[in-house]
Amino acid sequence: MHHAKLFLYLVGLSYCLSNPWFPTTAAGQEVIAIAGETYGVGYARVQWPQPVEGLSRVLVTSPQGRVLYPTAEPVTITVRDPMRLDPAPRELKFGRGKILERLGQVVKAAVTADEREQVTGYEIWFLFQGDSPFELQISGPAVATIPIVPVAASPDDQRAAMLQWWQTYQDQAEGQIEAAPFLPVADAYLLSYLSRRLDLPAPASLSRMRLEKPPAAIAMMADSAVLQRIALANVLRGNSTEESEVLTDLPAAAAPPEIDPLDDDDVPAEIEPIARMVPPECFYLRFGSFSNFLWFQKLAQEHDGDIKNMVARPILDRRSSQRIEELLNVRYNQLADLFGDALIGDVAVIGNDLLIDDGPSIGVLLQAKNAFLLSTFLEKDRRATEAQFDDCTLETKTIEGIEVSLLSTPDNRVRSFWISNGNWMFVTSSEHLAGRFIAARKSRTTLAATTEFQQFRKQYPNAETAAITFYLSGRFLSRLYTPQFQIELQRRSHAAAEMAVLVAARATAANEGKTLELPEDLIAAGYLPAGFGRRADRSGLILTPDGMLDSRRGGRQTLLPIDDTTIDKITPAERVWQDQINRSRADQPGLLEPVFIQIARATADPKSPGQERLQIALDISPGLLGKQAWLVDQLGPATDIGVQFSKSDLVSFYANVHSDKLNGSIPPHYLFGGIKDCRPAPLEKFESPIDRIFAFSTIRGYLAAWPDPGLIDRLPLGLGRGSPVGPNMTRLVGGAYRYQSERVSLLSFNREVLVESIPDLAVLDKQPLRRAQLTIADLSQTDLGQWVSETLLESEQKKSQAGCDLLSRLTEQLGIDATSTLPFAEELLGAAMQCPLHGEYHCRADGHWCSSATEADAPQTAAVMNWFRGLEASVDVVDERLLIDLEVDVKRAAK
Repeated sequence: MHHAKLFLYLVGLSYCLSNPWFPTTAAGQEVIAIAGETYGVGYARVQWPQPVEGLSRVLVTSPQGRVLYPTAEPVTITVRDPMRLDPAPRELKFGRGKILERLGQVVKAAVTADEREQVTGYEIWFLFQGDSPFELQISGPAVATIPIVPVAASPDDQRAAMLQWWQTYQDQAEGQIEAAPFLPVADAYLLSYLSRRLDLPAPASLSRMRLEKPPAAIAMMADSAVLQRIALANVLRGNSTEESEVLTDLPAAAAPPEIDPLDDDDVPAEIEPIARMVPPECFYLRFGSFSNFLWFQKLAQEHDGDIKNMVARPILDRRSSQRIEELLNVRYNQLADLFGDALIGDVAVIGNDLLIDDGPSIGVLLQAKNAFLLSTFLEKDRRATEAQFDDCTLETKTIEGIEVSLLSTPDNRVRSFWISNGNWMFVTSSEHLAGRFIAARKSRTTLAATTEFQQFRKQYPNAETAAITFYLSGRFLSRLYTPQFQIELQRRSHAAAEMAVLVAARATAANEGKTLELPEDLIAAGYLPAGFGRRADRSGLILTPDGMLDSRRGGRQTLLPIDDTTIDKITPAERVWQDQINRSRADQPGLLEPVFIQIARATADPKSPGQERLQIALDISPGLLGKQAWLVDQLGPATDIGVQFSKSDLVSFYANVHSDKLNGSIPPHYLFGGIKDCRPAPLEKFESPIDRIFAFSTIRGYLAAWPDPGLIDRLPLGLGRGSPVGPNMTRLVGGAYRYQSERVSLLSFNREVLVESIPDLAVLDKQPLRRAQLTIADLSQTDLGQWVSETLLESEQKKSQAGCDLLSRLTEQLGIDATSTLPFAEELLGAAMQCPLHGEYHCRADGHWCSSATEADAPQTAAVMNWFRGLEASVDVVDERLLIDLEVDVKRAAK
């Protein structure tokens, strides 16, 4: 026991002996509580009647509402299954591998034996208010109600107990912070608040929420979690702009290269007309037709309304598609139902950022087949929205000398500028983007006029079969690094973090019996840091009956587009951040190279009804691969050499390897391999240095090289060489087999795999030029596919459990009642919670939150495996551009 625990136990024992009325606890329990001026400190050790399998969780509460900030650590024992060995051979002779084989069995059995954690009880630390007796209620595998009678102790002893509680509480909270697949507002806030309120050591987690080096700007767009955590830490530390702080002017952004004006008649024929309307600095997502746009919308609807759900369902439902539709007030389904393809020709979504979930600068460009009819529909729909909402206004603004219709609400949930230009209709959320749309068209300096886009269109012509074209220009990527964009991105993250922290502070005060709503009252009572709310731009939070708004930016998920904000002055800290951004940009010039993606729809195998084939071409800079970019450097030149793989291979690949590693000692060669149907070991076995070799032995696959052994002979510890066990076959250290014949080397842990594969393998010539290729068959009815699904589901199950843990902790730590927990979590996180396993979160009778998906016995399938039916991929590098061609077979939902 720690000294504080021993002290608590001895004090409690002496108190019990001196007070015959002291209530005794049930067998298997140790309990003591020390009263304090602000909070008392308590400790309880609870022993379950029987050990419980797995790390079960407990909920610690008090019927009297006296217990605060409990933490429970499981007391565990490790149960190891006995080793299971094959029967020993009758003879153990040297020279025939029997001794080594038997030793290998023993080692394998030892490292792969199942270990299980069993919980025998819990050690519980908690704070409490008052000094009268109360009850501690523990809900878990067993239920216990423990009477607590506080005792007095010296200030030094009370402080020692408080520090012990703090260490345990901090460890548990920081574990939740590290594992959370969402912004960990509640745990981070409580650590900050309690350390400040009780004068305890500052939590290390807030310091870890800093970055030594900013991420790439495009990465910030794809995942804003990093910036959100930094902003949260800054708010909790009370980092603010002091009145005396010296502000400096916003640095000017570098001017982009000029574009030579281009008349419509001079635009190359391969460029689509809609590109002549797009400002050159915008991202460009073009569909080619309204039917393609509706196809994309339907594909998203098949996956809960968001195309990202095809990969994995996030734990937060931000309702991106619905909110963009509400933001712009363009109802595509109504247009489709009323007019189908008869009213709209081409469609493109354009914008100046990719902040889809946080107030984007975005717009929809429509080519009208009947401008009068489309204008009439849009006008009627805008007037209907104005009449529907009391706070919605419809007005006319003049932008760049053109009258523009603006439909808006104060919180920016609706912000829709509509511009009509002949047969072109443009609806956007950004006033700046509306102005650029008009100005670029007037000056004839649109996307179609840029040399960069013209070059891509020569390589990827405007094919009628192309359903989607996605293009990020160098101008677009450069804008993401400008001071205006980066500093406002920080400020809006800070504003959103303040809203979340205010929600947590109000709930904490209410749980401690204080009704405080205003930030200044919460600051005075110690629930918010002293610097809360002070900002460089003098903006702040506005409290309304429906929630809260930022005075300059609007609602938390409906923020004003960055393009429409104005920044004059910046703080020294913001200047340092921008300097880091500039260095990051200079160090990674490949991040500013354009990105081009084109997707075409095709018919899949006629024998597979309900499937669709997507033909995807990616043209990107290798620098976008980040740390994995080195792999591209290992590829040799494109050749027309290919490989005929084994008929039973489910996964196969080959690459022309020409590595300069090991001082060029690896000769150029073709590296190829295949995996057959099998059920590999769990993924964690591959991550363990001890278990890894045995994990790989569970894969029924092979690795091969031609015309030289190449990497196989360079495997560590001589793993590529061994002892003969048959014609052209050797047994290697670690149990693998190698086949060598006619300059072809094959390696496998399974001798039968080699015997099965060798007759089918052949080197082919006159194949399409490429440097590497990957083929994955339909895995839906295979053991390998089941393993992939289960492996992916493990991650989804962890996210689902993280949601359950958060909801349970909101009840335990903040006293939120079960009926209010989900709405409160949405207010705290700025988005509705959803189970990644498609279950429903609900509170059990014992107070624990769980998902219906984990309670059901029905088998589950990972999101990807529901639709994935095969893939062909080839890789080439041309003029320092990485070219990837994909063919993906997709199972569609039944009509």
